[in-house]
Amino acid sequence: MLERVLIAGSGGQGILLIGRILARAGMLCVPHVTYFPAYGAEVRGGTSNCQIVLSDEEIHSPVPSQFEAMLILNQESAQRFIPRRTDSTKVILNTSLCQAPDLGPVTGIKATDIATDLGEIRATNFIMMGAYLATNPCIPAESLEACIRKELAGKPDAIIDLNIEALEIGLNHQL
Repeated sequence: MLERVLIAGSGGQGILLIGRILARAGMLCVPHVTYFPAYGAEVRGGTSNCQIVLSDEEIHSPVPSQFEAMLILNQESAQRFIPRRTDSTKVILNTSLCQAPDLGPVTGIKATDIATDLGEIRATNFIMMGAYLATNPCIPAESLEACIRKELAGKPDAIIDLNIEALEIGLNHQL
């Protein structure tokens, strides 16, 4: 197994959070995992991305040159990263906030709209994570749920439950 994942959006969208959770969940069931965050000087509103590599074999570089999957949450990230896709890259795009450049097929989900309907726009990231795992169940949902609970420990139970519900909505959404 080799799964290289790019998650990209703007600061404040929880990009690094879901990347960290994916990496931690990966450590429960995949022998080799790397997590490489990158963000601009701005905490909110600037660009943010992370790269996760899940592999059965030793990972030689935490910064891949190509990806099996891209989760793109905003237009700036779509313009920046989708041109780097290969023919086999699965792109999951938050179509509430961005349109795909004409560079091949993407899987769209109106994640921000769904999160708004759920009552918490900040759950967009977990909806995107669920949509990704619906197309590639490389990590069991139970492992992700356990890591969400661990990562968000200390937060109110309602917030934790809402984010798990958002993950499940993404998992069960018809793409």
